[in-house]
Amino acid sequence: MNLAEFPLCALAHRLNPEVKTLRFEDRILDKSTGNTIARQLTITGSDAYGLPTEKDDEVLLGLIQITRLHGFKERKVPFTRQELIRMLGWRDDSKSYARIEESLNRWTGVTLYYDNAWWNKDRKCWVSPKFHILDNVWLCHRGEPAPDTGLPVSGAPMSAFVWNEVIFRSFTHGNLRSIDFEFFKSLKSAVAKRLYRFLDKRFYHQGRWEMDLRRLACEKVGLSRKYDAAGLKRKLLSGVRELEERGFLCPIPPNEQFRRVRRGEWRVAFVYALKKPQAQVAPQAPANEPLARALVQRGVTAAAAQRAVETFSAERIYANMEVFDSLVQQRSKKVSRNPAGFLMSSITHNYAESRGFAPSASEPPKFTRHQGAKRVAPSQRAETNQDEKERQGQEFARFWSSLSEEERKQMEARAIVEANKLQKKLLEGGGAFAETARKAILEAYVFKSLRRPPPRATE
Repeated sequence: MNLAEFPLCALAHRLNPEVKTLRFEDRILDKSTGNTIARQLTITGSDAYGLPTEKDDEVLLGLIQITRLHGFKERKVPFTRQELIRMLGWRDDSKSYARIEESLNRWTGVTLYYDNAWWNKDRKCWVSPKFHILDNVWLCHRGEPAPDTGLPVSGAPMSAFVWNEVIFRSFTHGNLRSIDFEFFKSLKSAVAKRLYRFLDKRFYHQGRWEMDLRRLACEKVGLSRKYDAAGLKRKLLSGVRELEERGFLCPIPPNEQFRRVRRGEWRVAFVYALKKPQAQVAPQAPANEPLARALVQRGVTAAAAQRAVETFSAERIYANMEVFDSLVQQRSKKVSRNPAGFLMSSITHNYAESRGFAPSASEPPKFTRHQGAKRVAPSQRAETNQDEKERQGQEFARFWSSLSEEERKQMEARAIVEANKLQKKLLEGGGAFAETARKAILEAYVFKSLRRPPPRATE
C-alpha cells in the first residue's frame, strides 16, 4: 500500500538521461495526532541506468506477485526470467529477457527517500526511511556458470533477488492490498494504470472519492507540473475514459467529474463501478453472512464478498454462483486462470440473467447451467433469446447516449480496428449492409469492453 501512495516511475517509456531525480509531495491530516503533516518522496536513479519508467513499474509488481507465490517467507526470492516474462504477459524473446535485466539493474540502483511518507503499520505513524527497492540480484544466463545465490540447489539453476528490509517488513506486517493484476496489465494508458492503483486503494473504504485536481494529477499520477488546469484535465481524461470503458469507474457528467472551487482551483471526483455512491443506494438489510461465506469459499476476498452482498440481490448472486460452479465442474477455460475474478465479474455484469437463470435466494442452486438449459422448451428459448436481444439493445442505447460525440468517435474507431475482415468489407461497401455491420461491430465491442472478468492479485 505504501508503493501505491506516490508514483515510483515516470509516465514514459524513455526518459531524458539528464533527469536523475523525481519528487512528489502532499499534505495530509494525521489522524493519530490531529496535525497536518507534509509528506515527500524523492526518487533518485543511478548514472548508468537512470530512473524507472512505466515498464519498470510492471516488473516491480511482477516481483511482488512472485514473492506472494512464495508466501512472503524470505527476503531472498528465487525465480526465472521466463517465469517473470510469462507473468507479465510479455513475448518470450531475447528483447524481453534483456528488458527484464535492465529493469532489475535500474531497481537495484534506485534510492527512495521518504519524508513522513512511509506508513509503519506496527507503530501506526508516518516514518522517514531511505532505502533501495532491491538489495541484490543474481541472474542466470545460458552458457554461463550458475549464479551463487546462496539458495539450495535442486534442479535447474535459478535467478534470485533480495528485497530491501524496509519494504519486505512492510509486506510481512500485512501492509498489503489486493489488486487486479491481470486488469492492470491489460490497461493501455500509463495514466489509467496509475489512476487504477491509486483509486483502488481509496475505494477500499468508500465508493466515491474526490480530491484536488492538481494534487491528484501531479503528485499522485505523476503528470508534469507545467500543465494548467485544462491540460491536466485533458491528460487525466485519457485514463479516466479507459477505466470507465473497462468497468472500473462509473461514467459521470463532466460538470460532476470536475468542479471549480475558485479561480485556478478544481476538484475531481470518481465513482467506483461496483459500489454506488451512498446517496444513490436505497437502505438495505444487514449483509447476508452465509452468502458472503459462500463467495469466500469460492476464492473471493472477504472485502469483495461483503461489497457484493451489500450491492446485489441474493437471487442474482446465487444465479451467477450456479453458472460459476457449473463451469468449474466442466473445467472450463473461462475459470481456469482466475476463478474468483470471473465470479465477481459475472455478478457485477449479471451473466446469469442473459442465460435465463433465477434460482431461489433461500437456497443454493441445485442444477447445473447445462441441465437448466435442457428444461426450457424450444419456443421458450426462442422467446428468451428475443427478449435478450431487446434487453441488450436497450442497454447499448443507454450506454451510447451517455457518451459525448468525441467519446463515440474514439470508441467507434477502436471498435473498427478490432472488427473482422468481413465486417470491414461490408463497411467499405456502404448502404444498409454497412449500417448493419457498423451496429454489430459497436455492440460487440461495447459488451466485450464492459464484461471482461477481472482476476485479482496482490500488491
